Amino acid sequence: MWTSARSIASNPRKDEPQFENEKQLYINPTECIDCGACVPVCPVTAIFALEDLPEKWQSYTPVNADWYAKK
Repeated sequence: MWTSARSIASNPRKDEPQFENEKQLYINPTECIDCGACVPVCPVTAIFALEDLPEKWQSYTPVNADWYAKK
């Protein structure tokens, strides 16, 4: 799930027009290689490997994937 904390964990990026209107940032599930680079830099401790995802956050998995499907 991770390729680079800069390119993947911050989608949309601050320089993209939709940044201010998004409710959350998204990780591209296709490009992510599960390296974990974005985990320590996440300011709200919201990034988990899929197998470590707490049950209370599992509803965000399809939300994240759907954001990329719409692109």
